[in-house]
Amino acid sequence: MNMKIINQKTFATILAVGFFAVPVFVWAQVGIPCGDIAAGQKMCGFDDLIILINNIIKFLMFKVAVPLAALGFMFMGAKLVINQNKEGAWTEAKAGLGYIATGFFMMLGAYILIKTILFALLSNDQVAFMQFMFQ
Repeated sequence: MNMKIINQKTFATILAVGFFAVPVFVWAQVGIPCGDIAAGQKMCGFDDLIILINNIIKFLMFKVAVPLAALGFMFMGAKLVINQNKEGAWTEAKAGLGYIATGFFMMLGAYILIKTILFALLSNDQVAFMQFMFQ
């Protein structure tokens, strides 16, 4: 294959990903209400860092991963419908659906498992402190 074609494909892929990723990252602005003393806000502390991390995790899991999984299911479903008579493509699409479902449910299961363990092991005072995580 010609090296120029590969470079053009690579450039086009990077450009397309950048075009679609930039709005997602702009939308990902998850701030915490601290740091601007002139506006009357308090100084940022460790609690605010934990809140920021939790906001980022929630954003990645529910605003990015859920739509990506839906797109993956739609794409693999379309491959199933289009390639009904092609055994290799049918098997590949079914495997793709399985991979998407497995990854998505592992991600959600890990999230629920960690929240459950934290809730079970924390005392009432600690749960009151970390209540923002259990919303």
